[in-house]
Amino acid sequence: TPDRTRTPDRSQPAFATFGSPYFAYLIALFVGVMLISNVTGTKGVLLFPDLSFQLGFVSVDGLVTDGAFLLFPLAYVVGDVVSEVWGFRAARRSTLMAFAAGAFASLCFWIIIALPAAPFYEGQEAFAQTLGPVPLIVLASLLGFLVGQLLNAYVLVKVKQRTRERHLWARLISSTMVGELVDTVIFCTIAAPIIGIDSWSGFLNYVLVGYVYKCAVEVIILPITYPTIAWFKRHEPTYPRVEDDAAAGPATR
Repeated sequence: TPDRTRTPDRSQPAFATFGSPYFAYLIALFVGVMLISNVTGTKGVLLFPDLSFQLGFVSVDGLVTDGAFLLFPLAYVVGDVVSEVWGFRAARRSTLMAFAAGAFASLCFWIIIALPAAPFYEGQEAFAQTLGPVPLIVLASLLGFLVGQLLNAYVLVKVKQRTRERHLWARLISSTMVGELVDTVIFCTIAAPIIGIDSWSGFLNYVLVGYVYKCAVEVIILPITYPTIAWFKRHEPTYPRVEDDAAAGPATR
């Protein structure tokens, strides 16, 4: 049992170790989000098709995104919790585990698609069309999210080294803006032709919508992220007992 009464070294940023089941629960959620996003990301989505305006030299006719837009931002929220409570090594471990699971799922899909369909099975074409692009989506996610999430964790931890337990909102937002920018550009570059985007204007629409949306979600759900991180810090037995501002909420900082 860890000694929770010890006096922490306030000259160093505080992180927990892997002494409780909470880290495993978050990794399970993280992997699940990534697996679902890799499948739903194969569908191109056009939101607000009647929306039309000019953005510089780009004509916007509706907002172009993919089917993963609803769930994928949750992966960055979970990544923020892991980075803030357990540190960069834990965030790196969770990212690699998620993509190992994604690569394994892609291999399974590829094998199952290649297997001969039973005479009574009528969904082979739809099954292949839906899950066939998943390995390419996983590749896009692997390159984008691996770099983006690691940058997100790295920036968050570096900012925490300067701010200690203060200004959680600053490290959450700054890390997301850096990580999501790299992630979105890499992912969209690979995924755009897969989901049917074949124009420069459509590609810029795809990148811009994805980046602004993901960053906006991070800001909007700060009132949820704050108490979530505070809860994990209170209940994680290996997290040093230091005064933090996570429970206070962004409005007071």
